[in-house]
Amino acid sequence: MESLNDRIKVKLDQIAECIFQRIQEPLPDPIGGLYGGEWGNLLFLCYYAKYKNDQQILEMAEAYTERLLTHSSLDKLSHTFCDGYAGILYLLQFLKEQELLEVDMEDVEQLLESYIIDRMRYDFRIGNYDFLHGALGCGYYFLKKNKDLQPVYELIDFLYNTAEKDMRTQCFKWKSLVHYEEGTLGYNIALSHGMASIVLFLTHAFEKGITNEKTAELLSSTINYILSQEVDIQKYGCYFPHQSLENTGYVPQKTRLGWCYGDLGVAYSLWVAEKATGQEEWRQKGLNILLHAAQRRGLVDNLVVDAGLCHGTSGITMVFKKMYLSTYQTLFLDATEYWLRQSLEIASFADGLAGYKAYILKEWIADHSLLTGIAGIGVVYISYLMKNQQAWDQLFLL
Repeated sequence: MESLNDRIKVKLDQIAECIFQRIQEPLPDPIGGLYGGEWGNLLFLCYYAKYKNDQQILEMAEAYTERLLTHSSLDKLSHTFCDGYAGILYLLQFLKEQELLEVDMEDVEQLLESYIIDRMRYDFRIGNYDFLHGALGCGYYFLKKNKDLQPVYELIDFLYNTAEKDMRTQCFKWKSLVHYEEGTLGYNIALSHGMASIVLFLTHAFEKGITNEKTAELLSSTINYILSQEVDIQKYGCYFPHQSLENTGYVPQKTRLGWCYGDLGVAYSLWVAEKATGQEEWRQKGLNILLHAAQRRGLVDNLVVDAGLCHGTSGITMVFKKMYLSTYQTLFLDATEYWLRQSLEIASFADGLAGYKAYILKEWIADHSLLTGIAGIGVVYISYLMKNQQAWDQLFLL
């Protein structure tokens, strides 16, 4: 019988061929950013070059970077982490730190950072803290750069000043868009767009030495609110709802396994916050939830339909591998390998990319991207085969 490693190697090479073909095609206009655009291909290329120990692939990555930079402009790209310069600059800084690729941005870096700061301040004015599409992603880049932390302090002030505060329960919360199509506001506790991302951002800020009372109060009070939203595990099969129980018309139900929403992201934020707060009970709470999630099996039962990093099997794999590398508990390794096998099984589309399609807005699409497509799936496969520390998951707030 073919081993898991052998199956992954075959699928990874198929993904690589699709990426190679993609980067030879004319660039779309606009080219997009890190998560949904063309820049996610660069992360895959750099890791695949290292995995194969192939200088020619690295040269392809370098040439592709030059093409992407040539086609990037302020009037076509946003400032955000998902689609714009905050994510792109974070990626390039990361690749440099990991000695995977070095790009000289010195001549335009100050201009781009000024643009990000200006747009981040606009997000402050409209109350947009969203990690993917708003202020948090910008602040996360400046934490990574660790050169001028003034934008980070401004972001912390924004969060503190705009929080709805219940001093009796020591809970802080923020409204944001919970239904993009309808423009509905509500409270979101998830990792991708909600308060779990605030917890993770503030934890990273603590690790950079931003340990003032305001940051500490924000962190503990945000966690208090998230904990107040816990539901009955026996009734719903999960610990946390898709969104806040306070939201008008929301009826709690079992949430899927995934990086973006549900127990994985929320529990991970609780688990890691102990680094900043010393609150062992939060760490244990998060660990217990993640151990429970590691025993959840089945695509249908866990509302998983595709293999992408955002809401698919690869994102689940990413989280469980992170937990295995952090705890070395075999249950997390078992879960990692289970969801890797599910990723392989999902590659069943004859007209897909290496058999893969992404399910987005109720449509199946061939998707090269990092967040929902084959670039992200491929990087997960590489990390497993190389038995590395999965440093790239910091691009997803882990």
